[in-house]
Amino acid sequence: MTLQRFVALWTHRYHKYSHIGKAHLLGYQAWAYFLDIKKNMKRGRKLIAIIRTEHFGDIVAAEPISRYVRSQYPNDYIVWFVKPSFGELVSHNPSIDEVFKEFCVTQRKTLLDTGIFDKVIQLQFTNNNHCPKCQVFIDNPVAARRNINIFNYFNYGNLLGVFAQTGDLIPEKAPFPADDRPKLYLQKSHRDKVDALQLKGPFIVLHCQSNYAPKDWPAEKWEQLVQWLADNFPYQIVEIGLKSNLSVQTELYRNLCGQLTILETAEVIRRAAYFIGLDSGPSHLGNATDTFGIILMGSLNDFPEYNPYSGSYGRQENAIFVRQTGMPCSQLSFEFVRDKVASVIALP
Repeated sequence: MTLQRFVALWTHRYHKYSHIGKAHLLGYQAWAYFLDIKKNMKRGRKLIAIIRTEHFGDIVAAEPISRYVRSQYPNDYIVWFVKPSFGELVSHNPSIDEVFKEFCVTQRKTLLDTGIFDKVIQLQFTNNNHCPKCQVFIDNPVAARRNINIFNYFNYGNLLGVFAQTGDLIPEKAPFPADDRPKLYLQKSHRDKVDALQLKGPFIVLHCQSNYAPKDWPAEKWEQLVQWLADNFPYQIVEIGLKSNLSVQTELYRNLCGQLTILETAEVIRRAAYFIGLDSGPSHLGNATDTFGIILMGSLNDFPEYNPYSGSYGRQENAIFVRQTGMPCSQLSFEFVRDKVASVIALP
């Protein structure tokens, strides 16, 4: 082994084991914190954990579970576990007593192994309970018992239904027993931020890139769609997301990518006449804000056709799915998508 490789190996090990040590320390600190909360709770009151840490579309889709759990445990203390970057999605939820922004899954495992929580509702399964730094996977015994995993989960229903099943809240493939419409809890700060953008007139929001390439539609086709919209409709066209890969010439187009938080993005979508996007996080924001959705979807891995949404998008009361059975989204023709959009878009 060369000196360079030896240094690289031990540098990696140092960072890995420092991370693991910090995770365990933070786990026990959190245990002490929740022990203090529990000591001050009224006798008989339970401490309940809901685990749904990522991705942000999944957290939005799972929001009805917070209200359902609150209805089942009206007097208990409910804590939602989430990654820090997604904390704003649950921080204003009135059904949640506290948001726990976890460091990593090892911290969570350390904390939960203390038994401090009286009930743990896991809305995740093994494949998305992973810390790459610790190289640790955490199992969900309910999901394992029901054989729900990353390869078959859409066989069990939409995301809300799947999460309710992995949390052992409903029987296998049973309908969700409460209001299934996701909600967001937008604040004045989000409205003020979007007011400052001074978006002109009626507009259409586009979301053109997901976090998973097989769900995407090619940039050149999005560019064709933007130009067609600009040529035929008097809407401003606003792109949201982390970053844009479009090259667009029309003055009706505005790029807001990378400029907004998740809930500021939701406020932009809420004000839009239409949302046109992919099966990705922002489409769940559209569902939660009651903006009509035009969702480009295709086959996904082992699912030739699937429906991730509950609520009005899931019933296609306030959305249309642009897809052809068995065809990946990337292969949808511009003409097919254009015609589907044309069947919905109206003059303002």
